Amino acid sequence: MTWIVKYLHDAPKLLEAVKAEQQEIRRLNEETNQPLTWSQTKNMPFTYKVVLESLRMASIISFTFREAVADVEYKGHLIPKGWKVMPLFRNIHHNAEFFTNPYKFDPSRFEVTPKPNTFMPFGRGIHACPGNEVAKLEILVMVHHLVTNFRWEIVGSQSGIQYGPFPVPENGLPARFWRESNTS
Repeated sequence: MTWIVKYLHDAPKLLEAVKAEQQEIRRLNEETNQPLTWSQTKNMPFTYKVVLESLRMASIISFTFREAVADVEYKGHLIPKGWKVMPLFRNIHHNAEFFTNPYKFDPSRFEVTPKPNTFMPFGRGIHACPGNEVAKLEILVMVHHLVTNFRWEIVGSQSGIQYGPFPVPENGLPARFWRESNTS
């Protein structure tokens, strides 16, 4: 969620596109005096791509440990059965072979489903995080309320990433928020 605040702040055109999508949902809900619904969270195509791109850019899970269940040859190297291996998700997510211009925040890359095993922000297979869908739902709900109710600016330094072990903006992400006037 921290990274979405930063990425949207740094890309005003993307922020406006997310706002437009979310303000339309809010407008419909105000007309019918309804809160945000589950089905509406499933119909936020642009915002969802922003969430996926944020997860790709700032992978929370940097790596995991697995055990080779058979001898495997990888790029000319033998990984014997029983050896521990450590897939580096951040390296996969920032590999130009899989993602063009991988260090650029570009939600449009998710207009096409990534190749299998190239996008794994919550791990993969039987070891995948069981809360991955809940996490994405929470992020969508937060983004909806954030962009329809607030404006913000980042205070101080806006560059640099600390890894310890999760990627966080260097020195945190000091920001100033204020309520958006809700007149359409």
